[in-house]
Amino acid sequence: MTKANPFFSWLGGIFAPLTTYIEYRGKIKKAEHDRELAVITGQTKLVQSGVDNNHNWEMQSLKDKDKTLRLFSYSMFTAPILITVISPGHGAEIFKNLEGVPPWLIQTWIAINGGVWGHCELKKRRTAVYNVS
Repeated sequence: MTKANPFFSWLGGIFAPLTTYIEYRGKIKKAEHDRELAVITGQTKLVQSGVDNNHNWEMQSLKDKDKTLRLFSYSMFTAPILITVISPGHGAEIFKNLEGVPPWLIQTWIAINGGVWGHCELKKRRTAVYNVS
């Protein structure tokens, strides 16, 4: 019976997170590819259906073109938290300054972002429901 070399055990421990990350990224890319294939299939069904209601906006709504907008809105919410973690003094200033913003403006901002996120998700669900047949 041979003992495992401690160096290789240590080396394996270092590369394990990297291997997990690479596998995870591969799964994400495969899921993105599958989604794009589903969009193309949905577009093909719309074109072949021959129904007069197949407008260009229906075709475009199958695509996820709001990804940049969602990333921006997510960053706007996350940035103050990250700044507070990295530099508590600057983070405290940000939140102190936010106290001066009128509540109606904050509520409007939250509603807009909720609309952006909600619209994107509802659009995906609508497409999924229509493609069940």
